[in-house]
Amino acid sequence: MSWTEIVDRLAGVAGLEPWYYDIAGVKHETTLESKVLVLSALGFDVSSIAAARSSLARLEEEPWRRALAPFIVTRAQSPAIDLFLPAESAHRVHHWLVDLDGGRAAAGDFRPDALPVLGVREIDGLRIEHRRFGISLPSSASGYHRITILDEISTDAVLALVPDTSYLPPPLASGQRIWGTAEHLYTLRSDTDWGVGDFSTLARVCASVGKAGGSAISLNPFHALFPDRPEDASPYSPSSRLFLNPLYIDIEAELTMRDNPEIDELTRSTPHLRATGIVDYTGVWHAKQAALMALFARFKQQPEPPEFTEFVANQGEALEHFALFSALAEQHGVPWENWPRDLRRPDTAARGLDARVKDRSAYHRYVQFLADRQLRKAAQEAEAGGMDVGLIRDLAMGINPDGADAWMNQDAYVSGLRCGAPPDDFQPRGQEWGVLPLNPIRLRSNLEPFAQLLRANMRHAGGLRIDHVIGLQRQFFVPLGAEAKIGCYVRFPLDDLLGVLALESTRNRCLVVGEDLGTVPEGFRQRIHDMDIPGCAVLYFERTPDGRFKPPSDYRRKSAATVSTHDLIPFAGFWEKRDIALRRSLGIYSESEAKKADAQRDVDRSHLLEALAQAGIAVPAESDTPALVRAVHAFLASSAAQLFLAKLDDLLGELEQLNVPGTTFEAPNWRRKLSAKVDDPVLLEALEQLGRICAAQGRKRP
Repeated sequence: MSWTEIVDRLAGVAGLEPWYYDIAGVKHETTLESKVLVLSALGFDVSSIAAARSSLARLEEEPWRRALAPFIVTRAQSPAIDLFLPAESAHRVHHWLVDLDGGRAAAGDFRPDALPVLGVREIDGLRIEHRRFGISLPSSASGYHRITILDEISTDAVLALVPDTSYLPPPLASGQRIWGTAEHLYTLRSDTDWGVGDFSTLARVCASVGKAGGSAISLNPFHALFPDRPEDASPYSPSSRLFLNPLYIDIEAELTMRDNPEIDELTRSTPHLRATGIVDYTGVWHAKQAALMALFARFKQQPEPPEFTEFVANQGEALEHFALFSALAEQHGVPWENWPRDLRRPDTAARGLDARVKDRSAYHRYVQFLADRQLRKAAQEAEAGGMDVGLIRDLAMGINPDGADAWMNQDAYVSGLRCGAPPDDFQPRGQEWGVLPLNPIRLRSNLEPFAQLLRANMRHAGGLRIDHVIGLQRQFFVPLGAEAKIGCYVRFPLDDLLGVLALESTRNRCLVVGEDLGTVPEGFRQRIHDMDIPGCAVLYFERTPDGRFKPPSDYRRKSAATVSTHDLIPFAGFWEKRDIALRRSLGIYSESEAKKADAQRDVDRSHLLEALAQAGIAVPAESDTPALVRAVHAFLASSAAQLFLAKLDDLLGELEQLNVPGTTFEAPNWRRKLSAKVDDPVLLEALEQLGRICAAQGRKRP
């Protein structure tokens, strides 16, 4: 084969897709340049024919060099194990042993030559046969176990026995239709916040939504960001997806009495932070960090509470490494690639720490304890309010390359690639999101990093939204430093990822919602539907082929229906075309593109009014935006979608979107607060009114 042919074959085995169809059905071929850049970033040497051939052989032979894959995912109801064994041993009796969770065990014997041969390959002069055998295990054996195959050589592996579907809360499992709200935590306002929404404010919202009859509250990611870079506020570019953002800690909730003059003084200095309509992240963090340090100083003077000891033990090595990274980042800054060489990996950085780093590490463990405890209390408030689902957390697609997760688990991520999206109507130049993806090649043999992410983000949650859930099948990778159009789609081990997702969902009794917007591979939505994973149905995008709005009866039953998302304009702004004007002012749209979008919006407005009327919803005057919001909510509440989520932004008539994709500081992304406080009568009445609308459309709390 020529070099080009070898590269093409390597790309296919590595999972690079040779083409994709965009949302308009246009086919786009993956270029040779893109294949070379992405393969190189994935760790394959393609610099010559010999190097490319060696890379191909290494990748193709890898599964054949072990009797068992290191991490096996199989259905709990009918476990099947793939084996790669020398042909010369096929006549011998082999033994298998499964150490089950909880101390139980199962064992048995088999002869390979009694099993069907699925493939044959010669490895280092030895004939290896691929066979599969089924094992009999207890029907309740879902979980992570360890399997060992015993012959002349013992080989063991993780055995994940997974359920067929993800967990559904009882109301959804019985076919009922429920409702909730959607909001970003930093936007919430109260009389006592320190300039940003916090977990205590969230608990108050839970009480109000629960009282109105809501079953769920969908939220932005709480992932840890960068304390030394407070203005880098995107919750979708985190330092760590395993730990929480301490900015959301309510300081005053941790005061047992007014006995700390330093914190009292900080409390008196926060009204100006509270009064602004835009979050001053620098000011908020400086105030909260000073208060947290004062709380930590008091904490060190007291006996360590059992609750803290238990938290640290349960979080284990991950917390130790995160706290260490946070302490080192304070001392050396980021990116961590510029640190002294012995600090660039956790195993060597932990040696010979000085007293200051140890103390700061202890501080960061304490801060995570406070954040976790307050989030748990918010979840408990949701449960006490009768909410059937409660908090729906959000898992961002990737991580910031400068952050803790990239440092802690370097082998799990691809440093030379960034997640992104190909060009489309919303972003004609494509997108490069600046976040690292998990390495799809490494995931083939070790899914523990993915399982760890799910466990961390299902903690204190009744649901988990997976941002860009399509990434479980494929992700658009952009080589570092290249334009987005140079990128290509790369496949992920979908079957195994969905299996682990179903297992973690079931173990944690956590609903999974998949954000399945954008360019969706054929058959993907049906696949997650079959796994009991509701997708997302956004009003703006739910259209018939001729561009009209779908009737409510045509919405997918297994979906979460919303008016918009954080990347889109709230309804009032949509109706007034605020997003078009903003895109034009930022240069995202040219003058001609803006005029075209403006004309299309007039058509969309007309179509929406038509859809409301056809659905039997009273159509208010076009100038009565609040009444239009209520009508649109009644429209979605009447839909077939089992879950309807109303954004607080829409209930309050907000005009500007929370984030403008393709911008960083050009727009006040991730900074806008709500116009009303969580206890304001205007918001409480809007929630009660929403509850009445939903009840009238058959969405009642079970």
